[in-house]
Amino acid sequence: MDKLAIYLRLSLEDAQAIADGFDKDESNSISSQRVLLHAYIRGNEELRGKEVSEFCDDGYSGTSMERPGMQRLLKEVKDNKIGCVIVKDLSRFSRDYIELGTYMNQIFPFMGVRFIAVNDRYDSRDHAGSTTPIDTAFQTLLYDLYSKDISVKVRTSVENKCANGEYVFGQVPFGYEKSSEIKNTVVVNEKEAEIVRYIFALALDGNGSTQIARILNEKGIPTKTQIRHPERTGKSGRMQAWDNVSVRTVLNNRFYLGEMAYGKSKRKFVGSKGGIAVPMEDWKVIPDHHEPLISPEDYEKVCLFRKGANTARKGEKNPLVGKLFCGGCGYSMTYKPIRGKNKYRRFECRKHAVLQIPECCTCFSSDLLEETVLTMLNRELMVRGNAAKENQSLVSFQKSCISRLEKRTTECRGRKKQLQAEADVLYESYALGIIQAVSYRQQADRIKEQVALLSAEEEKHGKELEQFREEYHRTEEDMKQVIQYSHLEVLTQEVVDIFIKEIYVYKDKRVEIQWNFRENGKETE
Repeated sequence: MDKLAIYLRLSLEDAQAIADGFDKDESNSISSQRVLLHAYIRGNEELRGKEVSEFCDDGYSGTSMERPGMQRLLKEVKDNKIGCVIVKDLSRFSRDYIELGTYMNQIFPFMGVRFIAVNDRYDSRDHAGSTTPIDTAFQTLLYDLYSKDISVKVRTSVENKCANGEYVFGQVPFGYEKSSEIKNTVVVNEKEAEIVRYIFALALDGNGSTQIARILNEKGIPTKTQIRHPERTGKSGRMQAWDNVSVRTVLNNRFYLGEMAYGKSKRKFVGSKGGIAVPMEDWKVIPDHHEPLISPEDYEKVCLFRKGANTARKGEKNPLVGKLFCGGCGYSMTYKPIRGKNKYRRFECRKHAVLQIPECCTCFSSDLLEETVLTMLNRELMVRGNAAKENQSLVSFQKSCISRLEKRTTECRGRKKQLQAEADVLYESYALGIIQAVSYRQQADRIKEQVALLSAEEEKHGKELEQFREEYHRTEEDMKQVIQYSHLEVLTQEVVDIFIKEIYVYKDKRVEIQWNFRENGKETE
């Protein structure tokens, strides 16, 4: 058996349910799950001493498989690096009974992975060759229904707490912190509040958001990230600095008036990601909820957002938006279409006005950039197309290897089937007394050994076959894309998304592209 995997999960709803008394089982906590599973492994002679990998999702619903820890686990299973998966109970793995049944009855058995749910006393090895027992299937259905029931109870509980004035959200606006004395209340953080008041004072003096950001940076005033998460500073390789967006976020926040708003979004369904935005006029607002940092009169003077104003961006969208970065500071470039005083389309470095970095590419013509990128892309496709034609021998080699490995895998399976038939005949002879026990044992061991060798050979061929198939399909897919998009005349969003990972532009009008091809090569012009 390859290494073991223990999977731990606790959703926000589980944690809230425990806190509110809907779920009395505090052993669902991550630390308790970890202790339980390691104790189970130590107590199992077959599992003890095996290499153990841990996969954890803290704060993720079990109704969806789109969890980072779960996705890493499934990738290792797919790569044949995991031989056994152990969870506290079936609901930790999934609370969608259909999804769970698919993995228990189809995927894990096909991959040869043993699955153990400790508290449910389920071990797939005890049910080899059969589907999930009816009591286990019923249990997974109950988990699914329980998840939906808990979701409704938790949502109602949160709404009731908000209506009673409790602050039950994770993030606290800049300038405040959660009280250490009274649960679910916020108090002023004087160090941060001083910065918030200073931002409003600068705005009242007539400074715009970009001017305010520049002043804050010149005075060395730390950002929210630098104050609350100093360990993150410098990790991205980009300078932490105030910008017009972060300043506007402060100036537009009515929380500084002492108001608390809730009901800003709603879930599509249980376990869905994100939510549907609720119109501002339908938000539920509690006035005088906490100590304000700004007066209503001053807020109205500087607030950049007006109720009823249409904040949706209008106009064309450039296909390079989101892919284009300034080579000087590393931040994304902002697209400026023809509008008002803008006489031509262009990209601008969104941080230059604030940071004033000399190396920034302050402006780049959109027409020139699109033409340059299109030329570079056509040249790249031509080079790769010629290389693909020259590599026909590689494709032929890959095909022959796939054919050879498929043949050997089939032969292994056929031989194993023959040996199993021999084992059945042998056992029948032993049962009828035709052969003695010693002879039966010797021949049975020989057959078992041959089956084990064939299984190992089949597994080896299977891994090689998967690798060759993957390489062949990638080569084939690359070739199809090269042929399909050869001789491009227009740069479209589809083309950019397929072939381009990132583009960096520099002050000297140099353009550097990171391609989405497998080799992830770069080209500069």
